Amino acid sequence: MPTYVRVEDGFRMKRITVLQSGGGWTTNIGNAFIDLGSMACLNQAALKADIKANVHITSTFGRWIFSYMSRGIKRYISKRPGETKNVFDLSSYAEIDYVVQWGAFLSRHWFQLYGEILSKLSKKGIKIIINGGGIGENAYSEEEIEKTRECLMKLNPYVFISRDRMTFDSFKDLAEHSYNGIDCAFWVSDAYIPLKLDMPEYIVLNFDKQPEPEGLSADKSRLIVRTHHATWHNFPFSQYFIMKKSYYDRRNTLISELPYDYLNLYANASVIYSDRVHACVAALSYGNSARLFGSPSRAVLFEKIGAPEIALRIIRSNLDKIAREKQKHVDFLAEILVK
Repeated sequence: MPTYVRVEDGFRMKRITVLQSGGGWTTNIGNAFIDLGSMACLNQAALKADIKANVHITSTFGRWIFSYMSRGIKRYISKRPGETKNVFDLSSYAEIDYVVQWGAFLSRHWFQLYGEILSKLSKKGIKIIINGGGIGENAYSEEEIEKTRECLMKLNPYVFISRDRMTFDSFKDLAEHSYNGIDCAFWVSDAYIPLKLDMPEYIVLNFDKQPEPEGLSADKSRLIVRTHHATWHNFPFSQYFIMKKSYYDRRNTLISELPYDYLNLYANASVIYSDRVHACVAALSYGNSARLFGSPSRAVLFEKIGAPEIALRIIRSNLDKIAREKQKHVDFLAEILVK
């Protein structure tokens, strides 16, 4: 339960402990952008509510890697996950008031692998906050949404803040408090002040899910830096030579286990072209331009910050619009935390 601390003027300030369930940075560095942003968002909400918040983070990566490495031949062939019974879940023993889950986790597959963590905490009376939640990339069908609703309903979430309208409309009735917010990675610029780089004008090409579109590297007047968001080699051997040609055989390629390397690069670039949503979010958060490639459905999280056409053309960041939406998101969360 929340406790109270006495401050100099005699006022008793509420104190809470929050655990953010995150990690998975090596499989997708964009997860780190969301982790950093969500923690900044939570701290801003606590500050506005005059609450002393201790915000911690833990990783769910253990369950993923165990399910991957313990499959065996039969499970590998049938594409079934392996056992997770030997995973030590630190969060199960944490003395906390709230647990926070973020990102595009809302899918039946996610709950099958990670749902047990939140279920245990919910049964202990710990309040669940979904901060900037989204529908999983392959879970947009009516059947998948209904199955995911069944999973989420069992957790009885206390707060549900979506990152886009479709997610909000699909799950808003399942929590005590709901709000149509924005993706937490938009706070990454509040979480980290980037380095200034002594470089000529450059663009970033970040393509992990599809071949690099033709023509983007045709302009030889600007330096090109390529990035890859995954350091974990969870791709089939048949892709080895494709990956080597696409990244390791090209100059000026950044692959890092640290989010700050990417943020330093994205914050100083003239434009980022990417098939990764959160490369584009980071660019816009720092006031830069970006263009998203791939399925237009992935662009829904940009609608509320005034960039719905990011999958069609280069979009220049509207920092005023982003700041307004961030503040409304923080204000809503602060009202809940003070209760």
